[in-house]
Amino acid sequence: QALKVSASTPPPRHAQPMTNPAMAALVPGTPTCTTTPSGGEERVHIESSQATYAEVKEAPCAASNIFGRLSRRGLVMIFGAVALGISCCWALAAITAGVEGSAEQDASISASASPLRRASGDEVTCRLAQLGEACYEAVTWAKQSGIYEHSEWYPGLTSSSSFADFQNFLSQHNEQSTCPAACDPDVQIVQPAAPSGVEFLRYPTEERVVAQGKWCGVNEPQHGWSINGCGQSHGLQIKILTYNLFWWNLFGRRKGAGGSAGKLIQSANVQQPFDFMGFQECEDINWVLRDAGLANDFEAISGPHAMCLAFRKSAWTKLEGGDQNVGEDRFDQWYGTRAGMWARLKHQQTGQVVFFINHHGPLPVGTGGMCGGEATAFNLLKLIATTSHADDVVVLVGDFNAGPEAETLQSLRTRLHPLYTGTSFGGVDNVFSSCATVVSSRNLGSGGSDHDALETVIQL
Repeated sequence: QALKVSASTPPPRHAQPMTNPAMAALVPGTPTCTTTPSGGEERVHIESSQATYAEVKEAPCAASNIFGRLSRRGLVMIFGAVALGISCCWALAAITAGVEGSAEQDASISASASPLRRASGDEVTCRLAQLGEACYEAVTWAKQSGIYEHSEWYPGLTSSSSFADFQNFLSQHNEQSTCPAACDPDVQIVQPAAPSGVEFLRYPTEERVVAQGKWCGVNEPQHGWSINGCGQSHGLQIKILTYNLFWWNLFGRRKGAGGSAGKLIQSANVQQPFDFMGFQECEDINWVLRDAGLANDFEAISGPHAMCLAFRKSAWTKLEGGDQNVGEDRFDQWYGTRAGMWARLKHQQTGQVVFFINHHGPLPVGTGGMCGGEATAFNLLKLIATTSHADDVVVLVGDFNAGPEAETLQSLRTRLHPLYTGTSFGGVDNVFSSCATVVSSRNLGSGGSDHDALETVIQL
């Protein structure tokens, strides 16, 4: 029985595979005597269903009247040998039981020492990393970004590997990882429930799938579905900036051009301070904030694909954040995948939460990249709908690398309110929101970039 269990399930984490040949020979089997068609010697075949631990054994058969041809002394010797064999079997059975007990003990130790197993009944001792944990963010980045950018870091994994596979990999191979081991693949995984009282937005879908067969394939959202809402804090105004910084040129070649971008932001911040800022082509958000004289006023968040966020820390508290790939550049202008970078930010005075998400769209401009404009837009909407809470005010900003007539913006405009569109490159810089109450919008100019900085004020 111990061998049967070991062959059908992976050995416990601390148990060693059973390799003792004496143990392997104890696999139950049915001995039968057969004669080969050519009339050769008869043989006993011990058939075993557990070929992993014991191969088929063969031993010569004697004729059916063997006892009739033996002397009394021979019979005594045979019965003595049988008795000795039975004693050996008992001894080996005791050893087997000891090995099984040791394996069970190791399994018990493993279960109590790590969240790897599922207990009987409703008690769940194994779990995946949960939203808001460092492990969850690490696994999400590895699965949605890392595997595409550095596949050599994840031997044995692919983009289709499960969340649990990535978590197990980080747990076993990354010494700096805080991830526990995920559940075994054959153990039922119970997804962590949303915190009590939390209601997430939902993403209802049609049957049609866009970008089918690609990693970015996604169902079209249900016709008539949209994201609306201005929150519960009446009269609260939030001021937003979106700005592509043209980093390689403005900061790389021209070393910031005397802080031109920072000075532009500083000037616009004087009369009414910004609440949230989203930057694209941003490789050092602290450089920008220092040039603007705002390094002490804003908390900076650096994300993937040269995207950054900043929020005014005297008024807002970050609850959680993350990022997820939503598109990819086309092969003829390929720089990599494209993501949505987000943060949930709580207003300290009123408690209102804003889901602020920043995006830099795929190339070539106007195409939606390899996934297409619809898939990029739908993946953004799905990310928002499955990550933000029902009472959050949603604000989406960025350089979408798509103008007003492109599929990306057309698909977004029917599900979120378009608040403001810039003029650079045909209108690729945009602000969207679940709340349509715009107090003011203005184009702040380029500040040395090849894009204009856009400012929008929304009243909740």
